[in-house]
Amino acid sequence: MKTYRRAVLVIAAVLGLLALWIMASFTTLNACAFANQHTEFIKDQTQLAIKADNFEKAKYYAYKALRGINNTKKNFKDCGCENALKNITEAEKNLKVATKSKSFEDSKTFLEIAMKNTLNSIEALEEFENNDQSEYGDDLLVLNTKQVLNDQGGVLLSKAKQLRETMNQSLAEFENSLDKVIQYVDCPDAFNFISKIHTKTKEQLRKGSHSEAKIYYHKRVKEITYDALTRLNGCPVK
Repeated sequence: MKTYRRAVLVIAAVLGLLALWIMASFTTLNACAFANQHTEFIKDQTQLAIKADNFEKAKYYAYKALRGINNTKKNFKDCGCENALKNITEAEKNLKVATKSKSFEDSKTFLEIAMKNTLNSIEALEEFENNDQSEYGDDLLVLNTKQVLNDQGGVLLSKAKQLRETMNQSLAEFENSLDKVIQYVDCPDAFNFISKIHTKTKEQLRKGSHSEAKIYYHKRVKEITYDALTRLNGCPVK
């Protein structure tokens, strides 16, 4: 259990590093995409809490989901999707009630509500990202989506070179974060964590209708996560 808790702490730290990457990248697509990916983690932990066979396990996974929300909430604000932020905030409230419930049965009721909130948040983020794609051109880099939505001004950089350099810097930090996962997290946990990001990225690429910048971004994340998974080598038995 100590090893597993250590893995959880390291993963939480990596999520924090990814949040810093998002803040430094200037791109709405990063903020929204990684808010979505982190919410998948929150969804998984909430689901484990619902399926738990005793109250203590349910609270354990609920607290993990709460930590996930705390680590990614800034991403939601940077993304500018108010509906997603509202739902993830509701999920946070219901998870807290679940951990403080007096009975296992009452706790599961609030966990179920938190799960619905989380799924609504994921749906809102995906819808927002699609709408954002139709509003901004292929080579525009948006500094602050919420500001742009308010006054349609914002800070826009149209030079492809600036876009590529900024994204490469952010992707390098993301790759370093995965290195830490591989180094400090037990192989099965690391493999599961990175696999989910890799799968989510492939799903985004299959959707099509992305801007050139988003296609480049998703392809690089796919390549980086694939390389990380290859390094783990399927977690062979030592």
